[in-house]
Amino acid sequence: MSAPARPRTGRRPHAQDFDAREHLLDVAVALFAERGIANTTVAQIAAASGVTSAMVHYWFQTREKLLDALFEEKLVAAFGVIWDPVDAEHDDPLALTQGLVKRMFDVTEKMPWLPSLWLREIVNEGGLLRERAFAHIPVHRLAGFAQNIARGCASGQLNTQIEPLLLFNSVLALVMLPQATAKIWQRLNPRASFGRASLERHVVALLTHGMSVNAADAPTPPARRANRKPS
Repeated sequence: MSAPARPRTGRRPHAQDFDAREHLLDVAVALFAERGIANTTVAQIAAASGVTSAMVHYWFQTREKLLDALFEEKLVAAFGVIWDPVDAEHDDPLALTQGLVKRMFDVTEKMPWLPSLWLREIVNEGGLLRERAFAHIPVHRLAGFAQNIARGCASGQLNTQIEPLLLFNSVLALVMLPQATAKIWQRLNPRASFGRASLERHVVALLTHGMSVNAADAPTPPARRANRKPS
């Protein structure tokens, strides 16, 4: 559907116009995270926003342009928050990794819909944001991070059993997956805590102790005997 003619052509947009557009984006992304993009219609976005479908088309013209705006204005900004402070050439590998974890939690605290959207639309085959994500993945940043970790392993600072190219995947999964699946696990165990403080503490503990060189020196538990005689 083409965009309706703008009233008073050439007028300077009012501040409330931008607020309305931002509100539509916020509503759309929350619905996409909850239901999936393919299962969310423009009419549903409009109804949840308290406007008409024509107003959604007024601001975004097409569904594809709405997805472009969502990705470029929400997710690309999140990538910047996470990666911009990184100095992979000089940062201490443990501090570098903990900094990434903290900033990921900073982002998901401001964008609580992100873990579910990440799982539905980027990780899953057929996710409608996957190709857009590929186009914006900071490949040079990921390579620099892996090289930083590799240097830490080579110098004896880190556990040599770590695979540097896989570590960022592990960080991403540890931060995102528990938040994306929190409702499931809370139904199974209502006492489970998925607040930021407990999750971040848990992730940092797993990473730093697993990354520590001491973890590589821990004794391997003896294998159980297959045919142990009764005492």
